[in-house]
Amino acid sequence: MATGPDLDVTFYDHLAPGIQAGTYTIHAEHKLLKGAEDITTSAPLPTAEARFEVRAAQFVLDEASVQAVYPPPGSSGDYRTVLPHITLTRSVLPWERDLHWARDGAVTPWMALLVFEEGELSDDPEAVGLATSRPVTKLCVPDEPTVQPPGIRLGDLDPRTAESTCRTIDVPVALFRALMPRKDELPYLTHVRDVHPPTPDRAGGEKLTEGSFAVVTGSRFARDRVGPRSVHLVSLEGHDEALDGSFDSGATHLRLAALWSWSFTNDHTAELDPECLLKQLVARSLGDPGNAERLALRLEPAPQSEARDAHERYVRDRLARGYVPVPQRLLSGELSYAWYRGPCTAVTAQPLPEGYDPDPETRTTADHALIYDKEYGVFDVSYASAWTLGRTLALADPDYSADLVRARRQLSNQAVGLMAIAADPSRARLATPAPGRTAADPETQLRPNLDWLRTLAHRSGDIRRALATPQHDLLQEEPPPPPPPARRNRADRRLLLGMTAQRTALTRTAEQHTAGLPAWMERLDRLHGIPFGYLVPDPRMLPPESLRLFRIDPHWLEALRNGARSIGLHTSLDRQLDDTLQAAVAARTMSTPPEAGLLLRSALVPAWPEFDLIAKRDSETLAELRRDHPAPDVLLLLFDNVPDEIVIREPGEGIHFGTTSGGKLALRHLVAGEDAELGAPQHVDWPTDSGTVFSRHLRPGTHHVLNLLDGDPGLVPALSRQFGRDGNNTRLSPSEFALEMINAPLEQKLVPAAGGRNA
Repeated sequence: MATGPDLDVTFYDHLAPGIQAGTYTIHAEHKLLKGAEDITTSAPLPTAEARFEVRAAQFVLDEASVQAVYPPPGSSGDYRTVLPHITLTRSVLPWERDLHWARDGAVTPWMALLVFEEGELSDDPEAVGLATSRPVTKLCVPDEPTVQPPGIRLGDLDPRTAESTCRTIDVPVALFRALMPRKDELPYLTHVRDVHPPTPDRAGGEKLTEGSFAVVTGSRFARDRVGPRSVHLVSLEGHDEALDGSFDSGATHLRLAALWSWSFTNDHTAELDPECLLKQLVARSLGDPGNAERLALRLEPAPQSEARDAHERYVRDRLARGYVPVPQRLLSGELSYAWYRGPCTAVTAQPLPEGYDPDPETRTTADHALIYDKEYGVFDVSYASAWTLGRTLALADPDYSADLVRARRQLSNQAVGLMAIAADPSRARLATPAPGRTAADPETQLRPNLDWLRTLAHRSGDIRRALATPQHDLLQEEPPPPPPPARRNRADRRLLLGMTAQRTALTRTAEQHTAGLPAWMERLDRLHGIPFGYLVPDPRMLPPESLRLFRIDPHWLEALRNGARSIGLHTSLDRQLDDTLQAAVAARTMSTPPEAGLLLRSALVPAWPEFDLIAKRDSETLAELRRDHPAPDVLLLLFDNVPDEIVIREPGEGIHFGTTSGGKLALRHLVAGEDAELGAPQHVDWPTDSGTVFSRHLRPGTHHVLNLLDGDPGLVPALSRQFGRDGNNTRLSPSEFALEMINAPLEQKLVPAAGGRNA
C-alpha cells in the first residue's frame, strides 16, 4: 500500500494526436521548378497515389482501455458532492476522432460522461449500468421512426465494423437537453493526467498508477434522491445537430453508443460511506471522551471507580496487561482456569518471572514453559501454548519437518565422523593439508594422514601388489612409531566437538543444509499460520467497528520458535548440535521480527479492501511487514517499530472531483511561489461567502447539472474571476479547472495528544 506521496501528477488540457482516425489519400508527383517557374518537361515523371486508413476506437472500448472509474462500481455511499469520472489508459483516446464542429482552435473530445437516475432510460430502468446490444447498422439506421441516430453513413464504415455489435442507449430528447454539456463546455470535462516519479517529496498526494492517462468527468451531481445511478461514457460522433439543439421532426429519443457503463448507489445514510465509516471507527475506538487507552488490545472490565479488594485489583491488573481467563484441565484431572495472553500485548512485555528457564535445551515439553502463580494458585499458559502451537505447526508442514530432520541427520553424521577421528589419536594427530591449505588450517586436522600410502607406492613400485601382500620387510627400516595415546571415551569426544576446527566444520555443514528453514521461520515470526483465536483469545477484545493497537511479545515468539525447533531431537547429540543448526538458520534469516501491529475490525475492510493505513514514528513511515485479512472484516498489520501516529485515508480510485461536504471548492495554487508549490492547497473554501456551488452554479431545473460557461452563473467564469482572470482569453484552462475541482480524500489521523493519553 502507499505510504505517502510517491508520485507527482501533472494536468494537461488535451493531447492532440499526430493524425486523427479516418481515411487518407497520399498523392506524389514530381515537378521541376526554377524559382517560381515550372520547367517540367513534356514527359513528366509518373505520379503515385495511395490510400490508407487510421483506425481508432469508435463504437466499443475494450477492458484494457479503462484504468479506473469513480465512484467504484457497485459501491454505496454519500456521493452527493462527487462528480463521477472515468480514467482511460490511452491518454490520446478522447481526441482521436475528428468532430467537425470543433471551433475557435479548441480541441474537443468526441466522448462525454452522462449520469442517469432510476426510470430515466428505457434501456436501463433500474440504473444499474445496462445498455442494449445492437448491430452497428441498427445504431446508424434504427428501426424505430422516433429515434434519431448519429449522422454516420454506413457506406463510410468498414463492412466488418458495420456488422459488429455495440452497446446503445436511447435518451429522451428532453433529458438529453437537460444533461448534455454544451459544445464549448466539453473541453472542461476532459483532461490528460501525467503521473510520474517525483523530484522532491510533496505533501497531500493520492495513490495513483504511474503513466499518462485521459480523464473524462461528468457534470451531474447525485444530490438529494437516494438510490442507484448509472454512468455511461457515450460517443458524440455524428451528433453535431443534437449538440446544437436541433432534432429531427418527430424524434423523441436520441440513440447513443455506450462505450462503457457502471453504476453506484447514492445514499447519504449508508453505513458503508467512507467518511461515515472512518468517523464511526475512530469514535467507537476511542470512546467518549476520547481515550487512547481504549486502543489497546485487551478486555475492558466493567467501569468502576476503584477495585473493592486485592483480588479484584489482581484481576484488573491481569486484564489491563492483555490477559484473558481460559479453562484448564490439570494433570490431576481437576478443571480450573489459567491466564493466557497471545503475542499481541496491550503493554510492553514484562521480563520473564524468576524461576522461568528460557533455555530451550532444558524445555523439552510445553510443561517447561508454564508459569505458576504461587499466591493465587493459577498457571500462566501463554508460553506453554506458544510452544505447543509452534510444534503443531511444524508437524503439520511436511516440507519443513523433512528439511529440519534432514539437516539434523546431516549434522549428526558429520559429528559422528569427527568423533570417530577424535577417538583414534594417531589419525587425529597427523593430517595432510588439502590443496591450497596449510598444516595450520583448522580443517587440515580433520583429514586422515595419507603419507603412508605415498611411501608404500614409492618403495614397492607396484601399489596394487603392495596392498595385497604383507609389507613388514619393506617397512622394517622405518623406526618404530611411538606408542599411541590412550583412546578417548565418548564424553571426551563430545567435548572435542567444541574445538575450533570441529566447530567450523559443523557450522559449514549446518549452513549447507538449512534449505527452506530460514524462510519458514521468517513467516512464523510474522504470525503466518497462527489461528486467530491465539492472537485475539476473546472476541470482546476486538468488537465491531474498532481499531486496536498492540506490541509483540518477543518471549512468546521465542517460545513459538522453540516449539517448532523441537522436531527431530531424538538423541542427546541432536540436542548438543541444535545451537549450531539454529545459528545457521538465524544467519540466513533476512528480516527482523515485528515489534508492533494493528487490528482493524470494520465494515470498511470488505467494502474498501484497498485503502491507505500508514504508521509513523517520529514522522518517519514504518516498514509494513505484513498486511493480511484473518477474517473478511478484519485487517491485520505488523510493523517493524512501535508507531506514535496512525493515518487512515479514505479509499478512492486515485484523484476524484467534486466539492467539499459544504458544497464549496477547496482552492489550490495555480502558480508556484515561495510559500507554496503549484497545486498545493490554499486552505480557502470558495465561494468565500455563504453561497455554494449548488446554490449558484447549477443549471435551472432539478437535474443538478453544472453550469460551466453560461453567463455570470457559469462556474468557469466565476472561478476565473476569483483568480483575477476576467476576460474570455484569460479564464481558467481545462487543466486548471480540473485542478480546482479536485476533491481530496478524507484523512483520519490518530496522534498522541498533550499528556500522551488521548488521540
